[in-house]
Amino acid sequence: MLLTTTRIVATVPRLITRRPPSPLVKIGSSFSTQVDPAKMGAAKDFVEREIKAHDVLVFSKSYCPYCRSAKNILHQYTDAMKVYELDEMDDGADIQAYLAERTGQRTVPSIWLKQQFIGGNSDLQALSAAEIKKRIQG
Repeated sequence: MLLTTTRIVATVPRLITRRPPSPLVKIGSSFSTQVDPAKMGAAKDFVEREIKAHDVLVFSKSYCPYCRSAKNILHQYTDAMKVYELDEMDDGADIQAYLAERTGQRTVPSIWLKQQFIGGNSDLQALSAAEIKKRIQG
């Protein structure tokens, strides 16, 4: 003879508590922590100045494999490449937030050739060698 035990689970209703809204701001298609407008202005000035100053510019993170891949590809075509490792910069998060606002891409790498936004690593890899060379050399 089999004994069957019935287990009764009691549920206790939780009190619903409201938390104050977190300070989130929509950036592109994702949410990020709110950025101080003064810092965003400084980040904007920095990014725009660097885009104009360098023919090959990459905003990267030192630990990112996609960034490493993009930098390796670009090094095949030029040594005159400016790279900013955002994770090693005090204002790196502000710069990344501005880049997301400007380009709609919130991830790194953020690749710029001759003041034109190329995109990320997969966008760079989609270009032919001739197209990359043409965009770098003008």
